[in-house]
Amino acid sequence: MNRYIFRKTLRFVIAAGSAAVAAAVYIILMLAVLLSRIEDRSAERIAAHQLQNELEALLADGRGLPFLPDSGFGYAVFDLEGGNLGSTIPMYRGGIDVRLLSAMKEYTAPLIVDGAQAGTLVADIPRRAPWGTVFLTGAPVLILCAGLTVLQARHIWFVKTDIIRPLEELHGVVERMVKGDLSVSVSYDYDGEMGALCHDFEAMRDELRDAAQRERSHQEKERLLFASLSHDLKTPLSSISGYAESIRYGVVKERADIERYTGIILKKTRDLTRSIEDILTHVQTQMHEMSIKKEELYSKPLFEKLLADAAHDAAVKGLTLELRGEIPNRLILADPARIAQVWQNITGNAIKYTEAGGRITVSVEAAREELRVSVEDTGRGIRPEDMPFVFEPFFRGEKSRDPNVSGSGLGLSIARYIVERHGGRITCESVPDEGTKVAFSVVI
Repeated sequence: MNRYIFRKTLRFVIAAGSAAVAAAVYIILMLAVLLSRIEDRSAERIAAHQLQNELEALLADGRGLPFLPDSGFGYAVFDLEGGNLGSTIPMYRGGIDVRLLSAMKEYTAPLIVDGAQAGTLVADIPRRAPWGTVFLTGAPVLILCAGLTVLQARHIWFVKTDIIRPLEELHGVVERMVKGDLSVSVSYDYDGEMGALCHDFEAMRDELRDAAQRERSHQEKERLLFASLSHDLKTPLSSISGYAESIRYGVVKERADIERYTGIILKKTRDLTRSIEDILTHVQTQMHEMSIKKEELYSKPLFEKLLADAAHDAAVKGLTLELRGEIPNRLILADPARIAQVWQNITGNAIKYTEAGGRITVSVEAAREELRVSVEDTGRGIRPEDMPFVFEPFFRGEKSRDPNVSGSGLGLSIARYIVERHGGRITCESVPDEGTKVAFSVVI
């Protein structure tokens, strides 16, 4: 902004200074011309006096004016009755009324012979003062002064419109922003530095507004998080408390019932432990503190073990888990514990949301630069309007809001974080009431 103001001011100073110098030079030249004209007029008057003396000498001879002496200007000689004794001025070749001579705007002088006036000399030397000439010759100076006035007015307008007004507008916008109003914008727009400042200010305001919106969204998510956590933790705790009280107070006495109740308590406890671990893992991902220790290992032994564990969990629920094709034995750089965590989150969702008698299909394929793993189920699926949020923390679709289905809504969010830290990508495809397919890749 300083460069912009400096350039504008420098242009004004150069223009005004140039005009002032030109005016000063012109005034000096004009004064020199006027002084020379004054000197010329003095010389003409001296010549007129000399001519007067010569004419008086000729008239003293009593012969009249046998000839007219030379002079550098026109003149005429009249007697006392207005008769023309001689003239070099055509308009005075005839007679004239002597009374008009004093009214003529010309040089007139009496011709004295022997102490008496013998005639009158009329010379073509203007009597008027040189102020008209001064005014005419001073017109350029007036024009220069007018130009300086215009330049000054233009500079004042520039300072007011291009500096003061946008600064005042910025000040007003800042005051409203301090009060929390981030919707007001700066209407000023210009190509100079001040315009760039206004554009940068607008970019900052937009960023602050977006940050405020993100903060509100984050607060809303936190509110939903606490509501979800209170629901997801309270429900199993209530079940654990109820079953434990039944055992403690002798409501159930048969050993088979006691074993069944304690089994449910253990299952609910494991679900709570898994939810708490998911929350702690999510906090680590948010703070980028999750440790990932990559090592070189072969893919086939890793996924064969993971597949065997998932097949057992699926069989417990009455599901069929099958492998499509062979597992390629490729050397990958990965953290086996974190890849197992991704696998368990994906297959756990597939088992959780697929009814008994359903099928889960797993495939592991090797491409040129990555190993791609997909898990496809025949479960309840995901609604299209929920698809953009499946990888968001704590999100669970309406159909997954089943009190009999445990979960924190963090599994896929954690899986995405781990996969991306491995340089891969994770995707989800789903058709309601038909099934869901989740796939992720690991860089080879």
